[in-house]
Amino acid sequence: MIKATSKLYRELMLNVCTLTLMLVAVTLSRAAYSCEKSLRVSISGNWPPYSQRVNGQYEGLEVEVVELVLKEAGFCWQYVELPSSSRAFKQFQENKVDLIPAASFTQSRRKYAEFSLPYRQEVMLLFAHQDNTDTVMQESSITSTALLRHLKNNLIAINRGSVYGQGFEGFRKVCEDCVVETNFAHERFNLIKHKRVEYAVEDILTGAHLTQETSYKGVIRATAIKIYDNPIHYMLRPGMLSEPQLRQLNLAIIKNRQRIEEIVQRYKQRYGAD
Repeated sequence: MIKATSKLYRELMLNVCTLTLMLVAVTLSRAAYSCEKSLRVSISGNWPPYSQRVNGQYEGLEVEVVELVLKEAGFCWQYVELPSSSRAFKQFQENKVDLIPAASFTQSRRKYAEFSLPYRQEVMLLFAHQDNTDTVMQESSITSTALLRHLKNNLIAINRGSVYGQGFEGFRKVCEDCVVETNFAHERFNLIKHKRVEYAVEDILTGAHLTQETSYKGVIRATAIKIYDNPIHYMLRPGMLSEPQLRQLNLAIIKNRQRIEEIVQRYKQRYGAD
């Protein structure tokens, strides 16, 4: 009888311990996934190496950074994949997207959006075909005014909806027919490859990634010309975050500046864009 009681006691304690562990696991799981706010984040499935969809998952530099910052700020997120920057801005203004990463600050955008602190630098280079022998494109010291005057009557492919600074906007007004808008970087590089445009404006890392691909390697090269070098921000729907929550987001950026820079440098080294 004593043995039976002892055995029953041990089984009871084992069940209690098992239940306790299960409760702890559930509690930790809930804690891991609890968040103060959930944001719908605009994402591209075709913007390597910043964001791309691989086997149903998003990966890339921008994905790593946004997840780092939002976790630190205590927010959850849901990705909304959109085909272009212009589509993202349209969805944003229709309240279907809460946050757009990698956004340049402009006064016109400030009328309908809030911005975080800047979290990394965006550099846009001019890319050309290897057969393009224009020596001016290797003179990094050329003034923007002289450069844009030199580019007049050349065709330049750009990303639809992106910002390239006042200098380029001035050039565009003078030579509107010189600018060809596309949605994806590979579309712009294909135009250069087939010599349908003379140049394309592309992010330094995206361009470095593409020039390593078989389709463009030895065909397209980066010039020495920087079209745009500017800090970028998270663009937020007005009122989406309270003042304390916006401070949390900005503090998360400040706290992780070193880690963000390490992520950027890792990608630059990977694609030889130092």
